[in-house]
Parts: sequence; C-alpha cells; structure tokens
Amino acid sequence: MAATVKDPKWAQRDLLSHNPLFSGLAPTQLDELAGASRLRQLGAHECLFRAGQPIRDMHLLVSGTLKRSTVLAGQRKKIIELVQTQQILSLGELFGASRYACSAETITPCIVVALDLLKLRAVIRQDLDLSWRIIEALAQRQCAIEFDVTGYHYGLTGTQRVLDYLIELAGGYPGLAGESTVTLNTSKKIIASRIGMTPESFSRSLRQLTDIGVIVVEGRNVHIQNAALLNTEVGNTNERLNFFRRSNTASARPGKSLSPGALINLCGRPRVLSQRMAIAWALVGQNITPAKSGVKLRQLEIQIMRTLDRLSNIGLPDALADHLDAVIDVWPRYRQALFGTAPAMASAPLVLELSEEILEAIDRLAREAATHAAVPAAHYVNVAGRNRMLSQRIGKFFLFREWGACSDAMLQRMGDSWCEFEVNLAELKRSGMSVPELAAQLNEITEQWQKFESILSPNLANAKRSQHALAAIAQGERLLRYVDTTVKLYERLAK
Repeated sequence: MAATVKDPKWAQRDLLSHNPLFSGLAPTQLDELAGASRLRQLGAHECLFRAGQPIRDMHLLVSGTLKRSTVLAGQRKKIIELVQTQQILSLGELFGASRYACSAETITPCIVVALDLLKLRAVIRQDLDLSWRIIEALAQRQCAIEFDVTGYHYGLTGTQRVLDYLIELAGGYPGLAGESTVTLNTSKKIIASRIGMTPESFSRSLRQLTDIGVIVVEGRNVHIQNAALLNTEVGNTNERLNFFRRSNTASARPGKSLSPGALINLCGRPRVLSQRMAIAWALVGQNITPAKSGVKLRQLEIQIMRTLDRLSNIGLPDALADHLDAVIDVWPRYRQALFGTAPAMASAPLVLELSEEILEAIDRLAREAATHAAVPAAHYVNVAGRNRMLSQRIGKFFLFREWGACSDAMLQRMGDSWCEFEVNLAELKRSGMSVPELAAQLNEITEQWQKFESILSPNLANAKRSQHALAAIAQGERLLRYVDTTVKLYERLAK
C-alpha cells in the first residue's frame, strides 16, 4: 500500500497554489482545499487507485511518472495515458462518474496531492473562474483524445505517432529553430503500448526519425531538431513533415534516386564521422569515460562503413567513383590505427595524421558531388557540411592538444578550422535570410558556436582536465546537432 506522508498544511497549499488550475483562488479557498488534502508519497510500481473503486479524491501529480491503464477483452492491458508532468489525474472521471474507469500505477517514485472531491466540488460551485479553468482543461483533454484516436485509425504511421508523442512531451508545437529535449522516463515497452505499437516498431520508428535528422537520441534524452520538422520551401514554414500509411491498393513505388542535395550530404557525411571516431578514440586513450567512448567508437565505425557501402552501391558517376575509391583506400589504414591496438599516447600522432588524411579524401568526394550538381543550393549543402565536420575537427584537435599529442602544424590546422567555421557561418547566414527557419537556425548556431568558443578557452584555475574535456566535447556535440539540421534544410532546397 502507498504510504501517507503527514506534511504541514502549508506544503499542500504551496503545491496547489503553483498549479495553473488553482493559482487564481483566494487565500481562504486555498486554505480550505489544502486543509482537505494530504500528500502521498509512492514508490515505483505502486497502485494509486484501481478501476471500479469509488472516486473520493482528486489526485494531482506533483512529481514522478505514472500510467493509467484499463483491461481489454482477453485480459489484455491497454495503457491509456502516461503522465510525467504536473496535472490532475482522471479529470473526466472526477466530474462524470462515481467510480474510476481506469487504474493508475506509478512507474517511478511519485508525490501526489490527494484532495477531497466533495470539498473541491464545493469550491468550484463558489468560483466561476475555477469552473472555467476546469472546463478548459477538460476540453483540451477531449481534443487530445480525439486527435489520438483519429491518428491511430486513419492514415498515420507508427513513425508519425512516435513523433507526435515526443512533441506532446515537449509541450506542443516547437519553434522554428533550436531543439526541444524530452526525457523518456519509462521503458520503450510502456511507451509503445501507450501509442498502440509493439516495442520493436517503436524502436524502428525512433531509428527512422534519427536517420532523417528529426531527432537525436542520447540515452533516455531525445533532442527534437525543431527546424528539421518542417518541409523546407522558400517562404513557407507552415508545412510539417508527415508520415502516412500507403494505401493497400497502391502499387509499390520504384526506387527513388537521390536528389543532388541528398547525394552531397551522403558524400560529405563520412567527414564528420571520421572526426568523431578520433574524438572517441582519444577519450578512451585518456581514460575519460572509456567504456562509453569505446561503445561510441564501434557505433561510429558501423555508421561510416554503412555510408561507404551505400555510396558504393548507388552507381556514382565516374568522377565521384574515383574519389570514393580514394576514400576506400585510406579507410583500412585508419581503421587499423583505431582498432589495431589499445588507444594510447604512443599511437596518437598516427591516428591524428590518418584522421586528416581520410578527411581530405572524403572532402574531395563531397566537393566533386557539389560541383557535379546543377542546382544553386548545392554549394551551400557542402558549406554547411563542412561546418558540421569542423565542429568535430576542432574538438578533435582540442583533445589531442590537451593530451600533448598535437604538433605545431596540427595546432595551425586547428586555428584554420576555427576561422573557416566563422567564414562559412557568415556565408550561410547571407544565403539563408530568405528562408525563415534557416535564418532562425543559423542564429541558434551562432549562439552555440559562441558557447563552444568560450568552453574551449575557459579559466582552468580550478577545473579538472577531464571535466574540461567533457564540457568541450558535450558542447561540440550540441553544436553538431544544430549544424546537422542546417545541412538537411539546405539538402531539401537542393532538389
């Protein structure tokens, strides 16, 4: 059974006063409600109430995550709602039923305010403004349910439902630029059940959204790339990416060739992957998050091999194919340097040199792809792709410099990369001002770049080297996500 925590009356009053439904009440009314309430502290996997129980209390979730569920035919449990923000539970049932239609069970430890329902109804009858706020809340819930049901039954794919769920967690429709970060505080199985999917389908949908650059997944955190949600058309920011089911009667669509922008992006992507591999290797070598960085290094290896395989199989023109062959020639040597022996200081100069050699080869491929494309925006796809790489190349040089493994010549390249990033950013800002989401995204990048600059040159009097390194790499990753979205926006323009 859940434990009851006997806190002073003021604690309940404070919690109620900060809830939007009750914040406008008079002090005397808040006192009345607080006096008829209690705090309940529940551990994970405890039942707050069960379907069929008489409704005597209104429950306000203060912290934690819980689920509301019902049992369908065949004893199959269906999750109706996942709740991880402050809100009143089963609002419709409180005013439209005498018994709970669904059960509520905690997923994580939770704190809940249990408020006597008869007292709440008495206050509602006295306060017209509170009545209207209750009505508005009920109306919002009704609209959400109708949208959910409609999307499930008519036309929306699992990927669309996952995206809509993430946007809902983020608080609704995101802005033009930047990112919205949400935390998945429960298992994929539970989330999948909530949106009518299997866990496997949920994972596939996350991968699809990741592959097209709409989200970036870091553990339980999901970063929604706001600008990537939009179908980029000059002067139009109203159309959002949508994922619909194909008609059962529709014939299979033939394979679609890559657009010029997509080809440039694909050719240039190994640039950033090669630099991130060097970063992960150096972190392992310096014993900074070695386990996590080792896993990341293997993941990046798989990504770059898949990219090279895809490029090999799409039938590149001869000029591009020759440059791809040059990349494939360098790759085994770079791979051997990264994985042949355990990362160590003695191998750092070789890894650094080969990371530059393969970068040059990939860059020649990306530049040729941009030259080959006969669309005006192709150049900017490559420029944005260069900045995507530079955000990680600078971080690479920083790590090797702090390790004492960076020659004067390599330090000069770090300075050159720094300058090039700023020059490229200025060029992109001049070109993107006519597209609102591009302009907004580039302004966000400017802010993230300034933060990156600041972290790379902090006052280290009281800072640990490992903490400094982690802070720099983390900000570089954040900058990378913003720039990667910009690459995809330019890619959509280069058709």
